[in-house]
Amino acid sequence: MNSPRYLNLFKIALPLPGVSSILHRITAIAIFVLSLPMMGILVFSLSSETNYQIINSLFENFLFKSLFSLFVTAIFYHFISGLRHLVMDFGYWETLRAGRMSALATFISTGLFFFSFLYLAW
Repeated sequence: MNSPRYLNLFKIALPLPGVSSILHRITAIAIFVLSLPMMGILVFSLSSETNYQIINSLFENFLFKSLFSLFVTAIFYHFISGLRHLVMDFGYWETLRAGRMSALATFISTGLFFFSFLYLAW
């Protein structure tokens, strides 16, 4: 039996539904990690007018604004991809073509949301 001795994960060409599934898991980790700091910022900003002004000035920072935009986009992608997975759990979109098209629709809708969010936030 010739089992692979060296498996290079960067050379494996995943199909589009596989990439979508992995990104769904990655966005779950990102949301989990960033939720506590973002909730802390929210609570801090709602505690007083001065704190709100401090957080408002924090949003002028390019790095923070970029991180917040990625956080919101990750939430949107995770939501849309989660709906896609729920539909597949009910027995729909299970063919290769339907899975590819639903993954593509997830990517396109997230891209449209991302650019519209960037337009509104920046």
